[in-house]
Amino acid sequence: MSKKKKIILITVVTLIVLAIVVGLVCLFVSKKSGKNEMSKIQKLYNSLQNKNSYSFTATLDQNNKFYYAKLDNKAYTDTIYQGNQSKFVIKDGNSYLLADDIKGYYTYANNAVDLNKIELELENIKDEPYENGTEKIENKNYSYEEYKTITGFSLGITSEEGKEIKTRFYFKGDKLEYIKTIDGDKKELLKVEISNDVQSNLFEIPSNYKEK
Repeated sequence: MSKKKKIILITVVTLIVLAIVVGLVCLFVSKKSGKNEMSKIQKLYNSLQNKNSYSFTATLDQNNKFYYAKLDNKAYTDTIYQGNQSKFVIKDGNSYLLADDIKGYYTYANNAVDLNKIELELENIKDEPYENGTEKIENKNYSYEEYKTITGFSLGITSEEGKEIKTRFYFKGDKLEYIKTIDGDKKELLKVEISNDVQSNLFEIPSNYKEK
């Protein structure tokens, strides 16, 4: 083999090796950065975990909406589903169902399952795989994270065996604005508002209410 051909061969082999090395480095960096990237749901979960008090409102319409408030180790929920309302105070390890029409309350002892309802719902999905996308709602563009599961945020769509239900969380920056549950052609879009303003009297049973 002539000297010229050897130089050409060495040059070609060197370029091939360099291309492989660069490709492997780029792949490694891409995987590493993707692995370390924190989802917006994870960020929201972390943020709420660090709050002593906050409120969370999810509204479909006036007859279907959910309100949750937390203050230290107490919580309050107000759910309206198809026009029917139920309100709970959760504290001291118990849940208290408030019955405004009879000025009374019912005690569910040793039941505080909804004390950290919002954080638990986010915790259930924060480590799950998701897809990113963008969508226009009310003439505004939002980025979303889509999870292939139903969540407890849904008001009217329920999980059934064999169904593939998806949930999209829409953000403006890191602020959660909407939650959409998708069941085939059926869609439920909730307007979300998270606030630091919480009324402390929500967590007290009215003094004129009697236990039933």
